[in-house]
Amino acid sequence: MTTSSGFGSRRQGADREAAEATLSWAAVAAAGGAVFAWAACCVLPMSLALAGLGLGGLSWFAGQRTWITLAALAMIGVGWLMTWRRARMCRAGRACAAPSRLATGLLGAATVLVLLALAWRPIVEPWALALIRGARG
Repeated sequence: MTTSSGFGSRRQGADREAAEATLSWAAVAAAGGAVFAWAACCVLPMSLALAGLGLGGLSWFAGQRTWITLAALAMIGVGWLMTWRRARMCRAGRACAAPSRLATGLLGAATVLVLLALAWRPIVEPWALALIRGARG
């Protein structure tokens, strides 16, 4: 018994879309982790101390910020590559669904977050530390 090619291609398209969405969510999580790792060095502990809270394990997480940022960049790169390839295949006349707006939006958000992580030390951190010092009195 054979299955119609339409059913098989629809199922394969749904699997690809689910994989793209999963990768996109993972990229957002990794990029958010990169921002958190960069903030864990100075700004986050000072902010928590100002609020009367403490979090001692941040130093280990801050020490891993380079690797976390590189992992986020790799996931985002793979996500954009998959999105670009899928869009190119669909434009070539193959019967497939274009990349989902959700996946593209999530990759865009992840890209913005990882750019924030990369700009953290030279731009965001001095501004945030000055703001915290001013709040302390």
